[in-house]
Amino acid sequence: MADEAKSTLDRRRFLTVLGASGGGAIALSGCSTGQVEKLIPYLVQSEDQVPGVATWYSSTCTECATGCGLHVRTREGRAVKLEGNPDHPVNQGKLCSRGQAGLQGLYNPGRLKGPMARGANGQLQEITWDDAIARLAGKLGPAGNKVAVISGAGRGTFSDLLGEWVRALGGRVVRYETFGSEPVRAANRQVFGLDQVAAYDFGRAKYIVSFGADFLDTGPASIENARGFARSHGFADRDVAKFVYLAPRMDLTGLNADEWHPIRPGSEAALALAMASLLLGERGARGEGAALRGALASFTPEMAAQETGLPVATIQQLAREFGAARPSLAVAGGVGSQHAGATEVCAAVNILNYAAGNIGETVRFGADLDTGDGYGALQSLLAALDAGQVEVAIVHEANPAYTLPRTSGFAAKFQKAAFKVSTSMYLDETSTLCDLLLPQHHALERWDDLRPRAGVHSLMQPVMEPVFNTMATGDLLLRTAKAVGGPLARFTAPSYKEHLHVRWQALAAGRKEKDFAAFWHGALQRGGVFDESPAPPRVSLAARGAQVRYTKPSFEGNGRFVFATYAHSLLHDGRGANKPWLLENSDPVTKITWHSWVELHPDTARELDLRDGEILRLTSPHGSIEAPVFIYQGIHPDVVAVPLGLGHTEYGSYARGRGVNALDLLGAPAGDFLPYISTKVSVEKTGQYKA
Repeated sequence: MADEAKSTLDRRRFLTVLGASGGGAIALSGCSTGQVEKLIPYLVQSEDQVPGVATWYSSTCTECATGCGLHVRTREGRAVKLEGNPDHPVNQGKLCSRGQAGLQGLYNPGRLKGPMARGANGQLQEITWDDAIARLAGKLGPAGNKVAVISGAGRGTFSDLLGEWVRALGGRVVRYETFGSEPVRAANRQVFGLDQVAAYDFGRAKYIVSFGADFLDTGPASIENARGFARSHGFADRDVAKFVYLAPRMDLTGLNADEWHPIRPGSEAALALAMASLLLGERGARGEGAALRGALASFTPEMAAQETGLPVATIQQLAREFGAARPSLAVAGGVGSQHAGATEVCAAVNILNYAAGNIGETVRFGADLDTGDGYGALQSLLAALDAGQVEVAIVHEANPAYTLPRTSGFAAKFQKAAFKVSTSMYLDETSTLCDLLLPQHHALERWDDLRPRAGVHSLMQPVMEPVFNTMATGDLLLRTAKAVGGPLARFTAPSYKEHLHVRWQALAAGRKEKDFAAFWHGALQRGGVFDESPAPPRVSLAARGAQVRYTKPSFEGNGRFVFATYAHSLLHDGRGANKPWLLENSDPVTKITWHSWVELHPDTARELDLRDGEILRLTSPHGSIEAPVFIYQGIHPDVVAVPLGLGHTEYGSYARGRGVNALDLLGAPAGDFLPYISTKVSVEKTGQYKA
C-alpha cells in the first residue's frame, strides 16, 4: 500500500509545480496578459506570474455529476481558491461546499504519487508509466472482447472516447452514478414516453410540493434549483411561493419548507394520485384528462389518509392549493424516496403535474440531465463478472466496492476478473482490489469537457502543473491504443488535448464558426460554449400513461423501525470523506462533525429511555452497525435514519475507520435501481456513550 507518511514533495518537484500551469491554458480576460504558451523556470518569471497578484482560469467542477462552472484563482502557479463561474448556465456563479473543497482533492496527501502494480508477493510496487502501459496493453490483446469498464457518470468527449475505445475491443462500459435518477427516467418513459430527466423551473413556480426530493442539497442540479427556489420563495416580490415537504424525514430541503408533513415511508404515490384525482374531478377534465380521471377514481383523499397517516382535510387542502396556484410544481426522486415503489412515486408525481397543467411550464423536457446508465446496467455487468466473462476489468472515477451494499457481492465478483485496473487518484476500497493502479490527473490538472445537459459544453483546462506523477486517462487510452494496435489502431491522436481539439473543431463547424482559434480562446475564457436548450418536445400521455399503480409498501425484516439512509449533505456518497474541510464542516441539520449518527424521534427516544449520544446497535437481516443517537423532531416516529458517506475501510487516513457505512444494513435486490429505504431494523442500547 502507498505510505501516506512518505507524501512529502522534494524541493525540485515543489518548484516545478509552482513554475507554470499547463501549456495552452487561457486565463480570464482582464486578469492576466493572455495565454501561457510553454513551461518556463520560475526563476525567470512569466509575465502572467506577478508575485502577490492572482491569475484566474475557467474550468469545470467534477465533485458530482452536475458539472458546475468554476473560476480558479491561482497564485504563483498554484490553485488557491475555487468560485462559481457567473457565465455558466448550470450554477451561475455559485458553488456548493463540495465544489469549494475540490482543492483538498488536488493537494490531498492520500493521492497516489504514480503508477503501481501488484508484484509476485501481492504487494503494490511503484513502476514507470511506460511499464504500466505495456502491462495494460499486454493484457488487453489476449482478452479480446472480455473487457469491461465501470466509469463515473460524466458525459463529454472523454466518455465518448472511452465508449468508442472499449467497443472497438468488443467490450462494454457502464457509466454509473451512485445517486442516479433511474426511477425518474423510468417514470418519464412510462407516463410520457420520454427517456429523459426533465429540468424543473423552481423560479416560476407559485406552489411547490416535494415528495421526498432533496432538490436544494443532494439532488441533481441542486445549485440551479436553489437559485430558482430563492427567486420564487424569497421576499423580493409580494407573491411568495408556498413550499410543502412530504416525506418521513425532514432534510435540508425540508427545513426550508413552509409546511412539513411526516407521511409514512412508501406512501408518497398514494398521496400524489389522490391529489391528482381530486384536481381532475373538481375541474371536470376532458379528453386525455377524462380517461386519466377514470383511472384515478379509486385514489380518494380517504384512501390516501389511510396510507399516509395525514388527515383527509389536509390532503384536500394540499390538492386545492396546488391546483389553484398557476403554475405549480411537484417533484420526486432521489435517495429520500428511493424504496421499492420509487418508480411508482415518480410516475404519480408526473400525473399530478400533468393534471395541474405544469408540463411545459415548470416541468421542461429537452434538457435531459445526465444521470448515467443506472444500477440495472451495473448489475448486468456484475453478473458477467460473476460468470467469468470478463478478463480485464477497469474502474474509472467510481468506487463500487464502497458505494454498493456488501450484499451485492461486488468484491467477490470483481475478483473473478483475471486482471483488474483502477485509474483512481486514491487508494480506495476498489483500487485496493486491483492489480494495476494508473492514477489520473486531478480535474484542475487536465484538459477535458463535460456535457451535463443539452446545449451546455463545459470546458476543463489545467490551471497548474500536476502535483504528482499522474496521467490524464484520455492520454492513457490513446497511448495504450498505440501499443495494442489492431482494433485500437484508429485512435491516432498524439494526445488527449489534440483529440479534444478535433471534437471542438467539429462543434465550431456545426456552429458555422469561421475562426477556430478565436472560438477556442473565447470558450476557454468563458468556461465553455452555452447554447440555448433544444426546443422542448411536445408532451402528452403515453399509451401506458394512465395505467397508474400503487403498491402498498413492504420492507424486509422483522424489526420495529423502517431504516432510511440518505445522502450526506457534505460527503455525498462518500467521495468527500477524505477532505477535512467537509468533515470539519458541521452537518446543516444535526450540526455533527467527523462521525456517523442515528436519528430517532423524541417520542421514540422517551419510550426507549435514550439520551443524545448514547450508542445504539441497529440490526437488519443483512448486518448491524453502531452509532450514537441524535434525537430529532424532524423524523417519523416509525423511522430511524443514518447518513451515507462514512465508514470507509480505505480512501486515506482522513476517511479510513471513521463512522459507519449505512449500506451494511441493506440488501441488493435485482432491479433497475438500488432502494435505499428497503429494510426494517431493531434498535438496542450498547451501554456506551459518545460525548
